Amino acid sequence: MTRKTFWIIFAIAAALRILLIARAPLWYDENFTLILARLPFGQMIQATAGDVHPPLWYLVTWLTMNPDMGQAPWMIRIPALLFSLLALYTFDQLCGVLLIPSRVRVLAVALMAFLPMQIWYAQEGRMYALLEFLVLFALYAGLTRKWFYFTLAAIAMMYTQNYGLFYLAVIAFVLVVMDWSSKTYVLTAGLVTALVYSPWAYVVMSQMGEIEGRYWIMDVGPGAVLGALYKQFWASSMMEPAVITSYVFTFAALIIGVYFLLGEMTSAWWPVLTMAFAPVGIAWLASLLWQPVLLFRPLIGISPFLYLIVSWPVSTFNHRPAAKLYAACFALPVFMFGIGGYYINIADMKGEGAVSPMLSTLDHIRAEWREGDVLYYTDDGPMINLMPYTDLPQYRLPACDERIGYAPVLGSLSDATRAALGVPIADLADVPHRRAWVFAPRSPLHPQCYEEQIASIAPEGKQVITVDDNEFITSGVWLVENQKANQ
Repeated sequence: MTRKTFWIIFAIAAALRILLIARAPLWYDENFTLILARLPFGQMIQATAGDVHPPLWYLVTWLTMNPDMGQAPWMIRIPALLFSLLALYTFDQLCGVLLIPSRVRVLAVALMAFLPMQIWYAQEGRMYALLEFLVLFALYAGLTRKWFYFTLAAIAMMYTQNYGLFYLAVIAFVLVVMDWSSKTYVLTAGLVTALVYSPWAYVVMSQMGEIEGRYWIMDVGPGAVLGALYKQFWASSMMEPAVITSYVFTFAALIIGVYFLLGEMTSAWWPVLTMAFAPVGIAWLASLLWQPVLLFRPLIGISPFLYLIVSWPVSTFNHRPAAKLYAACFALPVFMFGIGGYYINIADMKGEGAVSPMLSTLDHIRAEWREGDVLYYTDDGPMINLMPYTDLPQYRLPACDERIGYAPVLGSLSDATRAALGVPIADLADVPHRRAWVFAPRSPLHPQCYEEQIASIAPEGKQVITVDDNEFITSGVWLVENQKANQ
């Protein structure tokens, strides 16, 4: 691939990542990132230590989101956009090191530039674009024997996402098998990484105990594995009429690509297949042997190698029109249903259904606000989605869950993280107020004790505002008067 071709693809990729980046409101995970980015450093680390992710991404956003500069909330996505473009550049360089055929390289880089999965996480204020860049850069640095940079990438990977351990194991395996003489350097880098990571390893052990039984990922079956692979292409952007067709198309392309890749038996065949499928296998085994951890988002590091697989058949075509026809089979669904679905439905998919109603509800409450009012959250969801947007007095209901023998709310925050966020935790009866605007969601994830807790302050069917009402969650706002304070 010529440099001109790459930079044309790169420019289009940048435009697609910038386009409508501010359109969708921040969703729960992004709002959590925004909250941490605005905390004092010590509180940010404390909140991260009680969460399920390492601190590097939160440190990056903490350094870029200065609370005194008044940046718009959507700017939390800018670092992800930059890391996504760095990942694209690194992928192209890695293809050169792996001696990927030119036509395969062009199509694979184009897929990484244009596919919805890549645009989605280039426009999301989370750590996944950074993780993808570090996976590609670590492999590139190892293959080019730049061991200092390989070690830095390995450390950064471990401090970015817990899947970093999976990727590092696979990359180390690939490097040692490809060049046995590199084993000493790989081992040394691994020992240095372990040493630098050891302070956080102690925190991780505490985290694992804290989140056991609380992690919201469902049990893993064959469908979950296939779904994780499918989403490396389309994320959740595919428009509904084309979902089944896109599943068939995607896995047919993968099967054909593996067949052609194995048929050529070039030096790149097994590193590409290993990087594409080994991390999925490790996550699946961890889910079976420990607890469910398989999630498509942190598997973003395998997606460039999947793109190489589906692009590989073009290297065997002797006639350029045949290669163009094969590429067109990708382009049509990408632009018509994938990218089209992404930009048409991005606001609904990334937050409008859960966050915008919260913000319009907050506008209503501000209009009706009286002296002595408070906001009262019975659940972490509305608390995280509203905290970045108001400085009104806020309180959180104590969780019942495991302290009285019930299972915890799946996906809920730990007590350590709640404390670091700075929202006081107290029963409503102990909160000084004249009126309380009570945010109370209900879903299958909530234990029975939660229903017992909120029965008196949020009776079903009597809310003053309905926020959500669907098969997954019902939530609303109740206005509770403090009779003693109003006498």
